[in-house]
Amino acid sequence: MDGKDVHKNAQPGEEMKTVEPKINIKSTSLVRESTKSYLMKTVTQFKRNPSVPNLHSTAQRKYATFCRNRTAELYTTFLGLVGYPDFGKSKFIKEFKACVPFPGKTNERTVGGMAKDGFVMHGVVRYAYKGNLIEECRKNGKEHGLRVVCTQMGDIWIRLFSNGKRLAQVVLSADCKVAANPKPIDDGGLKGLMSHLHLILECFEVKQDP
Repeated sequence: MDGKDVHKNAQPGEEMKTVEPKINIKSTSLVRESTKSYLMKTVTQFKRNPSVPNLHSTAQRKYATFCRNRTAELYTTFLGLVGYPDFGKSKFIKEFKACVPFPGKTNERTVGGMAKDGFVMHGVVRYAYKGNLIEECRKNGKEHGLRVVCTQMGDIWIRLFSNGKRLAQVVLSADCKVAANPKPIDDGGLKGLMSHLHLILECFEVKQDP
C-alpha cells in the first residue's frame, strides 16, 4: 500500500492526514532487556578473565580497562541503532575457531564468546588479531552492532555495523581524542555512533568535560 492508497477514500474538502506507524515502546523495551540478559553472561565471563593470549602489552592494558568497565548495556545501546537479534540459542564458549576478522580459512583463529549452531558467532565475541584486541557483536556470523579494537599502538578503533556492512568508523588516538587522521567515516551511521561515543569513553575511564 502506498501513500495514495491511504487517502483514496477521502471526500472532497476533507483534510488528508498521513497515517503514522505506532511504535510499541513497551515491546521494544522488553526486547532490549531480553537481549541484555543474554549478553550479560558473556560480559561477566570476559570480566573475570580480561587477559587474552597473543596480545601486545599496550593492547592488553587498554583492553583491561575497557573490560573492567564495559557492560552488556553498552552493546544493547548500539544494537538499538541497527536492530536486536535473537540471542536465545547462543551460548558462551570459552574458545572455538572462526574466520575473523575476515572470511576465509587463512583468517581462522581462536575466538571466545557467544555462538550458536556449533560455532557460528552470534553475540559478543573477542579475539586477538596481529597483537590487537577485537571485541565485537556478531549476528549469524556477520558483524552487527559495535566493534571496539584496542591496538598495539594505543589507538582505539570503533566501528558500527549492520548485518556485515560498515555504517561508521571513528578512531581515538592514544589520549582518547577523536583522531583527525584517519578521519571519521560515515556510511550512514556516524551520527548514531557519535551520539553514544561518550559511553565508550567512559569504559576507558576518560574524564569528560561537564
